[in-house]
Amino acid sequence: MVFDSRGHANEPRVAQLSPSESSPLPPRCRKCPQCADCIAPPVGRCFADLSSAKKVTAAFARPWSLLCAHRRLVWIGALCIPPHAFVTLWMPRLWGDVIDSVRISTGAARPVDLATTCWLLLAMGLAEALLRYISRRTLIDVSRNVEQELKDQALAHLQTLPVAWFDRARTGDITSRLTQDVDLVRFVMGPLLLHGGSALCILPAGIYCMAKMDVPVTVAAAGILGLLFAGLRMLMPRLHKWSKLSQEAIGALSQRAQEDFAGIRILWQFGAEPREVAAMARRNRRYLASNLRLVRLRSLMNAITHSTTGTVMLGVLLVGGSQVIDGHMTVGQLFQFTQYLLLLMFPLEILGWTLATMPRAFAAANRVEELFAVMPEVTQGAAIVLRGHIEVRGLVFSYPGAAKPALQDVSFDLQPGQKLGITGPVGSGKSTLLALCLRFYEPPRGTIWIDGHDVLDLSPASIRALFAFAPQEPFLFSDTVRANVAFGRPDATASDLDFAVAAAALEKDLPQLPDGLDTRVGERGVTLSGGQKQRVSLARALLASRPALLLDDTLSAVDLHTERLILQGLKATRKGRTVIAATHRLSVVTDADQILVLDEGKVRERGTHSELLSQHGLYATAYRRQSEASALGGGDRA
Repeated sequence: MVFDSRGHANEPRVAQLSPSESSPLPPRCRKCPQCADCIAPPVGRCFADLSSAKKVTAAFARPWSLLCAHRRLVWIGALCIPPHAFVTLWMPRLWGDVIDSVRISTGAARPVDLATTCWLLLAMGLAEALLRYISRRTLIDVSRNVEQELKDQALAHLQTLPVAWFDRARTGDITSRLTQDVDLVRFVMGPLLLHGGSALCILPAGIYCMAKMDVPVTVAAAGILGLLFAGLRMLMPRLHKWSKLSQEAIGALSQRAQEDFAGIRILWQFGAEPREVAAMARRNRRYLASNLRLVRLRSLMNAITHSTTGTVMLGVLLVGGSQVIDGHMTVGQLFQFTQYLLLLMFPLEILGWTLATMPRAFAAANRVEELFAVMPEVTQGAAIVLRGHIEVRGLVFSYPGAAKPALQDVSFDLQPGQKLGITGPVGSGKSTLLALCLRFYEPPRGTIWIDGHDVLDLSPASIRALFAFAPQEPFLFSDTVRANVAFGRPDATASDLDFAVAAAALEKDLPQLPDGLDTRVGERGVTLSGGQKQRVSLARALLASRPALLLDDTLSAVDLHTERLILQGLKATRKGRTVIAATHRLSVVTDADQILVLDEGKVRERGTHSELLSQHGLYATAYRRQSEASALGGGDRA
C-alpha cells in the first residue's frame, strides 16, 4: 500500500489513500497473478509485461547482488570447478588404458606401468576430493551468507513500511516468505551454482570425449538423452503452477496456525476447537493436495531421469558391444565410454533436479521480492525538535474503500501543555484522530499542524519523537515487566522507573507477581490481566518523558479505585506535557482544557467540562449515567 505524502499545493483536502492515486501502477494488475494474490497489493512492481528471462532476472536481482558482494569466495569456488571436471574426466581414460594394457602387455614392463597408473589414479582421486571440498565449502557457505543477509534486508525493509500496510498483511504469510521462500532462493545462490557449474563443464567435455572415441555410440546415447529433455520441457509449466500453489497453501496454513495459537484461550472459551480443527484440516488438505501434485510431477521427472540412465547404458552396450566385436573399439575403450556415461548421468540428474526445483525457487524469489517492492513509508521532511502545539483544521479523512469518511470537518487548537479530551461512542473516530497525529496514516495537506508546521512537511521520526503513546489495545513483549516498561527508554534510572510504575498505579500489583518487576509476562502479556496490561503500557508511555502524551482509552479495563489513583498520577507527571486523551471514561477528561464529543466522525459538541454539562447534550447525558454508576459502586475491572 503506497501513500502519496509529498503534499502538492493542489492536493484535495479529503485524504486520498487509494493505491491507484499514489502509485503509477494499478492497484491490481489483471495480467499478473503475483499482484492479485500478494499479501498487500499493489506491490509497486509488476512482472506481467516482462519476458520470461526478464522475470527471472528481476526476481533474482537482489540475491544476485548479495552474492556478488562475496565475489572473492565465489571465484575461488568457481575456479575449482573446471579442474575438478578435468580430473574427473581424466580418470576413466586411465582406467581404460589400464584394462587395455593388462590385456595386451607382456613382460616386466606391465607391473611397472600398472603401479604408475595406480599411483596416478590415487593422486587424481585425492585432487578430485580436495577440489570438490573447496568448491562445496566456499559456494555453499556463500549461499548461507546470502540467505542471512537477504533475511536481514527483508526484516529491515519491513520496519520501514507504513502502518496501513500492516493492517492488511498477514503475519503467517510474511513468516513463510522469510523462511521457506528465502531458503529456496538460497538454493539458487549455492547448490545450483555449484552443480550447474559442474554440469556445464562436465557435459560438453564428456560428450566431446565420447564423440572422439566413437561417433555412432555417442549418437545413440545423445538420441535417448534428447527424448529425456523433451519430456522435462513439457513438465516445466505444470511444475511452476503447482509450486506457486504449494507455497501459497503453506502461507495460508502458517497464518491460520499463528492466529489459532495466539487466540487459544478464545477458542477454549467458546468451545470452537472442533471448528478450528476442521478449518485447519481444510487448509492442510489444500496444502497436501498441492504438494502431492507437486511431488508426483517431481517424481515423474526423477523417474524419467533415472530410467534414462539404464536405457542409455543399454543402448551403449548394444552399439558399443557390436563395435568391439567388429574391432572398431577395444574393451578398455568401451569401459572408458561407459565410465564417461556414468559421469554424465550425475550432472544430468542434477540438471533434472534443478529443473524440478527452479519453478519453486522462482516463485519463492517473486514472493520475497514482493516484500521489497512495497514502497516504504516516506521519511523526508524537516527533522526538528517539536514542543507540542497541535492544530487541526477542517480534517476530513477516509480509509481506503470506506463508504463514508472516518472523520469529517474536525478542528481544534491545542497549545503546548494543554490537555484535550476526546470522547464519543465506539467507531466515532477517536483512535483514527490519534493515529493521524502520529502520522500512521497520511492526512490531507493543510489539515494537521504541529508547532506551525504541516505534518506532511515533518519527518515521521520527529513527529513520533514528540509523542508518548499508550494504545487502546496494549502490546507487551515476551519479556519482564521491567523491560516492557523501560522499552521506550532503556537507559532510565531505577528511580524514574519506580516513579512511572507508581504513577500508573502498577506498584499495588507487584506483590501479586512472582518476581515483581522481573516477572516475565508471556507472549503478548498473556499472564497479566487486562487492567495490568493497560497500566504497564501507560507506565511505558509515562517513562518515555516526551513533550506530548496520547492516551487511547487507556483506563477502559481498570476499576474505579485504580482509575482515581492513575488520574492522580497523571496530574503529578504532566509537567507541562501536551495531552490528548481519547476515552469513554469521562472522569479522565474532566480537567481537560477542551473536550470534543465525536459521533460518526463529526464534532457534535466542544467545550470545557462545565460548559458541556450546561449544554445538557450528549456529554452531559453520558456523564450523568457514569456518575450514577460510580455512585452505585461501579465494578472491579482490573
